[in-house]
Amino acid sequence: MSLLSGFKKGDKKALEHIYLRYYKRVYLLSLHFTGSPPEAEDLVHDIFLRLYRGRDKLSDEVPLEAQLVRIAKFHILDTLKKKKNIYVTGFVSELQTFSDDEDPENGIIYRKKLLRAMEALPAKCKEIFTLYRLEGLTRGEIAAYKNISVKTVENQISKAIRIIRKDVESM
Repeated sequence: MSLLSGFKKGDKKALEHIYLRYYKRVYLLSLHFTGSPPEAEDLVHDIFLRLYRGRDKLSDEVPLEAQLVRIAKFHILDTLKKKKNIYVTGFVSELQTFSDDEDPENGIIYRKKLLRAMEALPAKCKEIFTLYRLEGLTRGEIAAYKNISVKTVENQISKAIRIIRKDVESM
């Protein structure tokens, strides 16, 4: 019996094996998003509980690790959204046109402008942009999740960046 099929049938040994095998991956992913070891640890347990409760819905066609990472990303992001704890580090560094080391106050002002511009995006554009930049999903994952083409995802991301750049420069 394969690990996945045993797990789907409720085999506790399979659950233990999956937990030991993927714990570090899920913990590091949680830590990346939260920046807090205790919070990441709590999320890991919630994620594995969610995986176990939804085990009958797991696909035999997709690798278990990919399904677990997807569950983890969505759970982490849902948790952070509830706490209004959004991290924009990667996006800020990409759009930032000056160094915070030169003037830290300018960095704070810039981030406020950036967040305002992001909030003003059209709903569909904002959702796709958030999934991509803030939640770390790939274009393909977003396309599959939203049931749209990868090209549509790319267009929406480009549109969001264009709008945000324009808004931030004009503020």
